[in-house]
Amino acid sequence: MEPEKIDSCKSRLIELKAQAESRVRDVEETAGFDTPESEWSGELSSYDNHTADSASALEMRSINLGLIHHGRDIVAQIESALERIADGSYGKCDQCGRDIPPERLDAIPWTTSCAQCKADSLSPSGRSGPRPIEEEVVRPPFGGRDPARAYDDPGIHGEDIWDALAEYGTANSPQDEEAGNSGDVDSF
Repeated sequence: MEPEKIDSCKSRLIELKAQAESRVRDVEETAGFDTPESEWSGELSSYDNHTADSASALEMRSINLGLIHHGRDIVAQIESALERIADGSYGKCDQCGRDIPPERLDAIPWTTSCAQCKADSLSPSGRSGPRPIEEEVVRPPFGGRDPARAYDDPGIHGEDIWDALAEYGTANSPQDEEAGNSGDVDSF
């Protein structure tokens, strides 16, 4: 990469780092992590609050923590990119060693890999490809089949499982039981 382009990338990275640090400071200053709950919630005690009120405040604090962690992660990646500029390895893919296209560096100046290597690499969970990690643990519901999974048995259906579990009891009230035994088609 030519020296003018590297200087341009360096100044852009320094600017992006300052912006990221500023955003992290803003969230830290306004999030209220340094004050007790009674001050930021406006209540003396959370004892008489509805759980949804507390959950809303907790969700906001979780979002703020996520923003702080993400901002710090970006700052660390930018610092790493600045170190790569200093040692002369900036703009080279860590995996294949080829030059990272300038368009990719313009879009993500702190990147360490070309688009192809990034697409081919495994995610932090050890998976590759665009499928979400939840698919590893969530099974197809009620008789859905996934031939890649050994637990799928075509002889067991969701209704069979419900009937087996219902032998141990349900949360149905007597009128629910009467409606269920009326001879009508099962509604689940």
